Amino acid sequence: MATVLFCTKNDIVRQAPYLDGNIDSDKIVPSLHLAQVHSLKQIIGTDLYNKLSSDISASSLTGNYLTLLKNYIKPILIHLALAEFLRSAPFTVSNKGVYKRTSENSSEISSEELLSLVQIERDRAQNYTSRFLDHMSFNQSNYPEWSSNTNEDISPSYESFGTDWVL
Repeated sequence: MATVLFCTKNDIVRQAPYLDGNIDSDKIVPSLHLAQVHSLKQIIGTDLYNKLSSDISASSLTGNYLTLLKNYIKPILIHLALAEFLRSAPFTVSNKGVYKRTSENSSEISSEELLSLVQIERDRAQNYTSRFLDHMSFNQSNYPEWSSNTNEDISPSYESFGTDWVL
């Protein structure tokens, strides 16, 4: 079964003032897919993830689930995808090797600046995750899939992201 993406390239570009609107969607979609499948699924759990996927695929997403997607899940996913994209954006892998793209009329940012941008996006995703978790704690009766995960299903996260430790 193909993965149904919960947001589009345009959703991402509109939320990131530093992204050029001419970015090729082929460059963003892999980061979006990775953020959705690996990170977002950890936050919302398998059953809610599958419910949203099925409803989006069938064009039957309505009511509380549509509100949940638009107001809570999409913002998390957008910033998780941006964090993923920023890490890989400068690089191209081809048959001839791995290359770092540059432009004639710009200068490269430092590793520290790039890590700072990635952290900004992770912080934004964490903020939206906290909002999502608050919403779910008060409205979980509207979303039975939130607590129905069993066996090898991924259970949803009941806490926001942890803090990175620097020693």
